[in-house]
This record gives sequence, C-alpha cells and structure tokens, in this order.
Amino acid sequence: MSASVLSGPWLLVLTLSAANPVPTPSQVKTAPSPPSGGAPMRIQLRLSKAQLVTSEDMDVRIALSNESATPLEFPDPFRHSDQSLTYTVTGPEYPKGHAVNHYTVIEREGTQPLGGVVAPQVRLGSGRVLESVVPLQEWAPIRQPGRYRLTARLQAAGIDTVSAPVEFDVVTGRPDSASAGVMIGGGPYSGVGTVWLQHLEGQTLLMQAVFVDETDEAGRGVSRRTSKVLGAVAPDASDALAPWTNDAPGGEAVSWVLWRQGASILALAPPATLTAPFRFDLEAPPERLIRPPLETHAGELFVPIVEAGGRGLRLLRFQSSMDAPKVTPGKEVGRVRLPSVPLSARATLQPGSVGNGISIVLVSEAAGGLEVQHVRATSAGRLSRVASTLLRGLSALPESEPGVWTDDSGHVHAALVAASLKNPRQPMLAEVRFRSDGRLVAPPSMTPLPELPTSARAAVARHCHLPHSDRAGEVRWAILLEDGRLMHSGQRGPPSSPKQPVASPLELIEMLQGTFILTTDPIRGPEFEWL
Repeated sequence: MSASVLSGPWLLVLTLSAANPVPTPSQVKTAPSPPSGGAPMRIQLRLSKAQLVTSEDMDVRIALSNESATPLEFPDPFRHSDQSLTYTVTGPEYPKGHAVNHYTVIEREGTQPLGGVVAPQVRLGSGRVLESVVPLQEWAPIRQPGRYRLTARLQAAGIDTVSAPVEFDVVTGRPDSASAGVMIGGGPYSGVGTVWLQHLEGQTLLMQAVFVDETDEAGRGVSRRTSKVLGAVAPDASDALAPWTNDAPGGEAVSWVLWRQGASILALAPPATLTAPFRFDLEAPPERLIRPPLETHAGELFVPIVEAGGRGLRLLRFQSSMDAPKVTPGKEVGRVRLPSVPLSARATLQPGSVGNGISIVLVSEAAGGLEVQHVRATSAGRLSRVASTLLRGLSALPESEPGVWTDDSGHVHAALVAASLKNPRQPMLAEVRFRSDGRLVAPPSMTPLPELPTSARAAVARHCHLPHSDRAGEVRWAILLEDGRLMHSGQRGPPSSPKQPVASPLELIEMLQGTFILTTDPIRGPEFEWL
C-alpha cells in the first residue's frame, strides 16, 4: 500500500449514519487527551459508504495532517512493518474492540517477511497531509450485522493522537448461488469472477467478487480478492451470470455481467449502468439461459438461450468497448430448431489463438438412452446443428450439467455424468469428442463411477481448462447426493460433507493444485472449497 504527500488544506467528507445508538464508551478504547496547545497531528477518517453488506469490501481513507508550525518526522505508518498506527473496530463482531495495524495483518497472513524490517522515516511539512487507504474487511472481517465504530490512533516520535470516530452500518441478507467465470487460456493466476444476487429486506442487489488462487508450498487455497455491490436490481431479477472469456490477460476488452428480468436479458458493461443496461427483450421468458455467457476479446458477449417451449436455440449478442459513446440494443444473431426439449446444456468458446467460434452441447432424452447434440456458431453467431450421438443405455441424473472444452487444435470435448438405465444407482461418465469441423470423432466412451449410496440431487462434469498444464483437458466430476454429501473424482473413502451448501447448479473450477467446488456461505456469499 502506497502513501502520498498532498498539499493542504485537505477537505474531509464524513459520511455518518445515525439510525442506531452508538456503542457505549466502555466498548471503545480511548486515548490520552491532547496537550493544551492542541495536538500537532490530526487524523481524519473517511468511509467509502455509510452502509455495507457483509459480503462486500469497504475502503477507509485515512489522512494524517500536520497541524503544527514545524515539520514532523516519524516512521512511515503505511509501511508493512509499522505498528504505530492502529485501527480499532467496535461493534457486534468485536464488542470489546478489535485493534489491527499493518504489522499484525502481515504477521497474521504470513505473506511478507517481517524480521529486521524498519519503516523509513517520513518528514511531513507544516500544513501537509499524508494519505492512504485501508481495506477494512480484509483487515478486520465483519460477518455480524449492526452498527460499528472505527477509530485510528497514531503513537510515534512523541506523537499520540486519536481520530474522531466514524460509524457505519453492516447489513446482511440471503445470497443466491453464484455463477463463476474464468479466462480461457488465462492460467491459474488470472482469477475467477463470480456474480450473484443478494436479497435484503425490500431490495435485491447485484454483487460481484473476484477470487485468486493463492496456492503455494504451504497449502492450497482460493481467496476473495475484491467484492462489491454493483447496485440494486428489480426484485424479480434472476440468472445472474459471470461470463467465460477468451480475452488475453491484460486485454483491453470490456468485462460483462449478465442477468435476467422476466423475458428481458440485461447486461452491464461500459458505458451502461444498472438503470440503463444493455437489453434484449424476448417474447416470453426463456426455457433456460445456457451457461456460461461467452465474452470475446473483441468486446462481444454471446448469450445462448433455449426459447420458451424448449424447441428452439437462439444466440444473442451484445457488444461494447471502453470508449463506446452509447448503449446499443442486443441482437439475435442465430437461431436453430431443436428436435427435442433439452434436459441440460453447456456452451464454450474457442481459445483466442483459434478464434471466436462457439460450441453448444445439449442433452435430451431419446429412445434407448440420451442424445447429445452439438451446435456450432461462427464468429458472427450463425448457428448450425452439426452432429448428434446416442449415449445408449443411459438415463439423466437430476440437474446434471455437461462439461464442454475446446482444445488448441479446435477439437471439442464433451463430458456428462448420467445413470445406467439398468441400475439407477450406477453413475456413468460419458465422454464425446468432436472434430474442429464439428463432426463426431468416434463413438462415445463410457466409464462406470462408484455406486451411489443414495439418490442424486445434481451432478456436473468439467474439463481442466488451464493451458500449459499436464492436466489440461482432464475431466473432473461431482455428484451431490440427496443428503447433502458429495461424491467426486479423486475421492478416497466415503462421500464428503462440504463446509457450506454447494451452489446450484454445481460448478467445479480447476486451480493450480486441484479442483475446487463453488459453495454459498449464508453470510458472505460465494466461497470455493478444495476437493
């Protein structure tokens, strides 16, 4: 975290909430009174907002002002080795107050060496301001709703001063299951984007968070890096989706977020806002939105949908850029009739090195088994049904979503967890491969999986999408049982019990050191759990 020295005077804007009584004096740590001549240093705190949801970040801007007539010298309080500037949060989560500083946070996380590191001296001239930002939820996580108070205290080089308190409210709500989006070909450190709806009393919020793989030699883990409220949406909003993208790391394309409101498909990217989003209005609410929406490096967002009634597949396209002057309507760019109503479907995008071609795999019931259809779309979006094959002897598991992946040569790989028609407790992993022209390479392969101890509630198959990995293209699968336990690939022993409820539809994400499943913390929203 860097600090900057600014010329004064510095305008302070405090946003306070006064809906509830503040904590009692006994709950707040106090500081000695300043000298009669006035403290030489003044601490000012400014909140980014007066109310936050338990699952979002909040930054606190802090300014140290030299109120004396002479320069002040003291250790830089915004360096990671500093212990002189302490922040104290008091409220329902921390009724006795919780004090943190740079040193304690780094020590707790173990992310940087601390031994022998001394903060450099800062010389702050009269009337000058030293400013920085503190990520409050990262430093002092807050899960319990209520009213909170924050103060800061600086003790260094003969200075001992405390800020005026600022107060804020924390509210919770009911988070829906999130959807997760990744960068195809972006590697394990490119991050995973998540989008979900958070239901508060009388309000629905569209939320977004980014997770990063922080696996190292000490352990495996996925951490939430950022989380924010995008804004309020209509109470009947649904299907909040994060796209998969083939945009290269550091690319210049816009980032999209998608949701549905009745028969309207809505999308957010510059220059749109939540009150004036990109929009496409269907004649009726669709049978399903096929996950995931697909974002290209050209700034396009393709959204495949199964229309009302289930007998037609349509492809919508939105497009924008960072310098787009206005919001343009979405367009329908492709449509194809379906011979039967699909039970499940999944879409994927070619790697950027291959192009922007789209593949959609749909699974439907057929005589003697399940039919897998492969629908291709050109980079312009024109749809064509190019191949189908019968998974003989299989029946569908409830809410079983196929996995689809396109390799660097353009071959399309599909995988599905289904059940044997002869023995419903016998799950099978079916794999199908299509050539770059969309045609079938060979008959499907079927692999028996461990027998189900009880009925299945949902299932999923996913390919490892990481480039340059010896696991690239390998299939991972998971089956959620009716009792809430989980069966999955690589499992040793009986079915496991996830720490949090598993998100629905099921989602597996391949990270550096293994497979993670998306779950839903009832307070914080999406979390990833290592299988």
